[in-house]
Amino acid sequence: MTRSHPRGRRWPAVALAGITAIVTAACASSSASGSGSSGAGSSASDSAGISAAQAALAPYEGHPSAFPATQPLTKRPAPGSRFIYLQCSTPVCAQIGQLLVAPTKALGVTLSVINSGSTATSSQAAAAAALAQKPAAVLLPAVDPQLFGGALHQLDSAGIAVTGVGIIDGAPYGVQETAGGQASVERAGQLMANWVVAHNGAAANVVFFGTPELSFSAPMQTAFQNTLKQTCPSCKASFQPLSVTTFGTTAPGDVVSYLQAHPATNTVVFATMEGATGLAAALKDAGMHVTTLGFAPSPSNLQDIKNGGLTAGLGLDLPVQEWVQVDLAARQIAHQAIPASELNVDLQFLTKDNVTSTDTTMGWTGYPDTAQRFAKLWPPAS
Repeated sequence: MTRSHPRGRRWPAVALAGITAIVTAACASSSASGSGSSGAGSSASDSAGISAAQAALAPYEGHPSAFPATQPLTKRPAPGSRFIYLQCSTPVCAQIGQLLVAPTKALGVTLSVINSGSTATSSQAAAAAALAQKPAAVLLPAVDPQLFGGALHQLDSAGIAVTGVGIIDGAPYGVQETAGGQASVERAGQLMANWVVAHNGAAANVVFFGTPELSFSAPMQTAFQNTLKQTCPSCKASFQPLSVTTFGTTAPGDVVSYLQAHPATNTVVFATMEGATGLAAALKDAGMHVTTLGFAPSPSNLQDIKNGGLTAGLGLDLPVQEWVQVDLAARQIAHQAIPASELNVDLQFLTKDNVTSTDTTMGWTGYPDTAQRFAKLWPPAS
């Protein structure tokens, strides 16, 4: 199944409230809200839910999910075309910038990086700077597209391909295509809920830390909450915001403080595991033992998982995702249909039993031969 994307045409996306609604939703759920309550029949429901959760995890345990790119690119961008990456202020955004080097070089285009910061002012200024350079494509990380105001529309109107990763409802703001969008984010939320049920059963008492600044956090949280409620009626869950501005600084202490105030909580889940940076040491210092799980663990998170300080992560294949993002931009420039599979990302649950030393330094990928795969899909350089 493919969809054709002529230049400048915007495709509808699932509507999602902006950052204000995300913050409101996260804060509104700040107190413990049971995903179900014990009662007649709850034991049978929980047992059935555990079996269903275990079955749902099978395609993502011990191996990555399917490689997303399978169809050839018909035409490369003109040699030397400029691709600009608007880099946000988080460490993972910097990591993405490094990961974009290989695919842009292989495609024969020039990569430039403009720091977009974390505010509307800095984001819009970065987009304006990109527009002035008249690139062939602008690449975005998983940021809230509202930060850019109408600046992305100006890029789109100028005939510049605009692609994102992990962006929700980007089309109204000028983001033409997104790898790892709504469907992938919801799948991740569902999978993490199933993992919690499969590993902790009906005794699970979860706190989910969402990150309001990231557009994928709210739909992931909703998918997690709904799946947990369906598969484990007697499980309990609460939902807390954890700002990206606290990552690597106060976030570990904030999480520990929550756990100290809510001692019945036995499981901590992160919309982005970057929020768990430094948590393993903080938990050890506090003498606390809880199950931890998060989406898209970073190399440092993976080191903590390998050491046993954190329990598991739902690995997001960032290297593959960035090759796909570059490929999406190239297909837009060539006015080529986008395969639906290419809007997904490959995922895998990672534990201390399968995290490697390469993962802890370079980050996880389920497909170390990604460059060779795309070499077969991309036409020879002219």
